[in-house]
Amino acid sequence: ASFGSRYRAGSDGVNRPFLCAMAGADDDADIIRRKTAGARHDRFNVVCIPPLVILSLWSLARPSQIVHYALSWSVLVYVVMDTVYHLIVPHCQPGPVRTTTIVLHHIIVVLLAYHVLSEPKHLHFTAWATVVEVNTLCQVMFKAFKVKIFQIGFLASWFVLRLIWYPYLIYMFHTVLVGEDSRAYWQVVGSQTILVFLNFFWTAEFLLSGGKGKKDSGKDKTT
Repeated sequence: ASFGSRYRAGSDGVNRPFLCAMAGADDDADIIRRKTAGARHDRFNVVCIPPLVILSLWSLARPSQIVHYALSWSVLVYVVMDTVYHLIVPHCQPGPVRTTTIVLHHIIVVLLAYHVLSEPKHLHFTAWATVVEVNTLCQVMFKAFKVKIFQIGFLASWFVLRLIWYPYLIYMFHTVLVGEDSRAYWQVVGSQTILVFLNFFWTAEFLLSGGKGKKDSGKDKTT
C-alpha cells in the first residue's frame, strides 16, 4: 500500500492512525515523566529515611528528651518537605488516589508531631510511631539496590508494623491520654486511627491487584 493509502484520513476527515500514534506518544511521555519524578523521590527517601530510622531506634533503646526532640523535629521537617514535593510534583505517584492519600497521611503526621512538640511529656510517642519507618527503609532500599532481602523485609515489616503494631498504638495512646484534655486525646488517638485506616486501605489496594501492585490510571504502583 502507498503512503497515501496507509495514512489517508477517514470519511469524516479524521486521520485516525495519526491520532492513535500521537496518543501513544503522549502516554509514553507521561510514563517517562512519572518514572523520572518517582525516581527523584526515591533518591530523596534513600537520603532521608535511614537517619529517621536510626533516630527512632536510638530513641527507643536509649530514651532521652534530646533524642526525642531530634527525632520529632526531623520527622516534622521531612514530612513538610515531602508534602510540598507531592503538591508540586504530584505525578511522582502513579495517580491522584495515591497522591491524595499520601498527602492526607502527611497532614495527620504533622498533627501528631505538633502535639508531642507542644507537650514534651509525650515526646516518646514519636518513636513509638516512627519505628514503622523500618518498613519504609526496606522499601526504598529494595527500590535502590534490588536486593531480595529488602523486599522480604518490606513485606514482613508491613504486616508486623503497619497491620499489628499501628492498631495496637491506638490502644496505647488511649490508655495514656484517656481522662486528659479531650482535644489532645482526639488529636492523637483520632490521628492514629486515620493512619491505621490508610495502612489497611493501601493493603487492600495491593491485595485487590493480585499482589502485583495497584495500577492507578494505567500506571504501575510506586510509592
